[in-house]
This record gives sequence, C-alpha cells and structure tokens, in this order.
Amino acid sequence: MSDKYGMNPESIYLEIGERIRVRRKANRLRQHELADRVGISRASLANMEVGRQKVLVHQLYAIAIALGLAPADLIPAPPALLRADDLPLPANLKPKEREQIARLLSDQPQTVPRRDKDVTNAAQKKR
Repeated sequence: MSDKYGMNPESIYLEIGERIRVRRKANRLRQHELADRVGISRASLANMEVGRQKVLVHQLYAIAIALGLAPADLIPAPPALLRADDLPLPANLKPKEREQIARLLSDQPQTVPRRDKDVTNAAQKKR
C-alpha cells in the first residue's frame, strides 16, 4: 500500500531497521548495548530492526549518533520518478507519448493537467 507520494510506509520502516541493524553489527554492538546508549528497551530496538515498530524522530537521531551516523544515513531516499529514457520503448514514439508511458508506470502520484479554459470551451462548442 503506497501513500499519496508513491511510498510504502512499511517498506520505509523495514529499510530504516535494516540500516540500523547493519550498522550496529558493523560496530560490533549487541542490541542491548545500542538500546542502552539510546535509552530504549532491547525489545523496542529489535522490533525497529525488523520494521514492526516505527522509529520516532528523536529516537532516529539518538540511534544515528550512537552509531556514528547522520540521521539522514538511516532514511531511505524516496523512489525516483521513472523517466522515459530509462524504459525500453519503441523508437518511433513521440517524446510526449514516452513521458505519458513513464508516468503511468511510475509509483509517483499522477497529476491531472489543468485544461486551458479556451480549449475546454472550443471542445464544448464543437458538440
């Protein structure tokens, strides 16, 4: 389930937890040692590492500092907007068609372009 920005909240917390776990192990820390440094229970840290418990912002800062990281290092980047140039599309498509296909395949929210008032009126007069 993605939110309105095309991001899956569950996968975000899974990724944050994985980054915490990998860095904790690289620093040769046990869960209880990191939890003590941060001021949370070992069970809370274990749940964060597997994505079952959300990480509060102040906890994210404390964990990052305890691991020698910047908080941003624990946060996954948002999904990139899919570009038409990245897709194996037929060469005879017009640029606008390529971009439309890329938007359809992207996880990003779709925006409906505003129609020019004159174009709308002209279309209605033809009916």
